[in-house]
Amino acid sequence: MSALRHASARGSTWHARLAPKEHRFKYRSAMLYLDLDHLDDFDGSRLQINRPGILSFKTDRHLCDNNQPSGDFARHLVTKELDVDVSGPVKLLTNPHCFGVGFNPLSVYFLHQASGSPAALIYEVSNTPWNEIHRYVIPYERVSSGQEYWFDKTFHVSPFNPTTQRYVTRVEWPTDGRASIYLGLKDQDEDNIMFEAGLTVALKPYDGHSLKPLFLGIWPQTFLVLGGIYREAFALWRKGLTYHPHP
Repeated sequence: MSALRHASARGSTWHARLAPKEHRFKYRSAMLYLDLDHLDDFDGSRLQINRPGILSFKTDRHLCDNNQPSGDFARHLVTKELDVDVSGPVKLLTNPHCFGVGFNPLSVYFLHQASGSPAALIYEVSNTPWNEIHRYVIPYERVSSGQEYWFDKTFHVSPFNPTTQRYVTRVEWPTDGRASIYLGLKDQDEDNIMFEAGLTVALKPYDGHSLKPLFLGIWPQTFLVLGGIYREAFALWRKGLTYHPHP
């Protein structure tokens, strides 16, 4: 699938809070899987790059230069932390903006070696309402073959989770027309995972000439995500979970 430049990505996202109280939800997802070195493929299409439109992709929200978009910013971030070849394609799984509005709780960069083999990932995490962005670099060899990779949480996302926690992740690289990401979270002084989430999508070639693959019924992903975040936060607040303010 690494040879596929761009794809629509449709599937589902789920969350499960296991402690201190249970809370679960699942919703459908409709995203984009973009080759950042070839965004000019969308010139003249209905998907706008850095221009107003029904659906658009804004490079300034991601590791992508506004004037000459490419995957180089993502490559530079990875090579600061890892000694790995990332000269191959840089693919980004993300939600586009709709009518200028956009929010991505998690976007994922898939970086490849010159041969096209997997090299590394970047998890790009955003929070709301603060609209901040933080990025975690994930070495591919630590998550290959279904392995788990643990790393410290250093970014405030949910007001119901402190930053003194650890993530665990597993990844199914975008091959054979599908991809999946798993994230678990546990408190530093606990053995059991208290929260977990997953995203699974099927990938189909996308050229930007139709907006339909990026809508779920009449709704674009952007408004489903934003509405869902605040709806679920209200449900957690009603269940009496401890509130952790932005540090």
